[in-house]
Amino acid sequence: MSANNWEYKIVDHSNSTAMGYSNEATEKFKIEHKNAHNWKYVMSTIELNKLGQEGWEIAAVNGADQIYLKRPI
Repeated sequence: MSANNWEYKIVDHSNSTAMGYSNEATEKFKIEHKNAHNWKYVMSTIELNKLGQEGWEIAAVNGADQIYLKRPI
């Protein structure tokens, strides 16, 4: 039996700044995705997909905005 070693990350998707966007970048994103029903959902999905490509997977969710991720080390 082998033990997995993990590293963990908590991400906050409560607002665009927490996701790493400046106010200017957020406004640009809103313009580029003006036809989206919910621009914040689109932004959050894009950011989660980036983390997934880096090997992170969701371990738990605390409410709608706080996401706990893990990946093997």
